Amino acid sequence: MSTVTIARIIELLDGDRELLQALAEHGIISESAHEFGPDEVETVLVSRTLVREMGINWEGVDVILRMRRQLLITRLRLAELSKK
Repeated sequence: MSTVTIARIIELLDGDRELLQALAEHGIISESAHEFGPDEVETVLVSRTLVREMGINWEGVDVILRMRRQLLITRLRLAELSKK
C-alpha cells in the first residue's frame, strides 16, 4: 500500500472530520500530515474502532496504541530469532 491522502482518510472515517481533528489534537497523527503511510492508516482505523465502537477515552487509546506497537516489535524480534 502506498501513501493515502487526507481526503481518503476522511472517507475511511465516513466523513468524520472531527475524529480526524481529535486524532491530531491528541498527538496520534501529525497535524501537518497531508499523506499517510500504511502504518498511519492502520493507526487511524484502530483509533476509530477504539473510540467509536468501544468507547475508549483518548488516554486509553494512546496506551493501547503504544502497547500494540510494542507487541508488533516483539513479534518481529521473535520471528528474527526463530530464523537463526
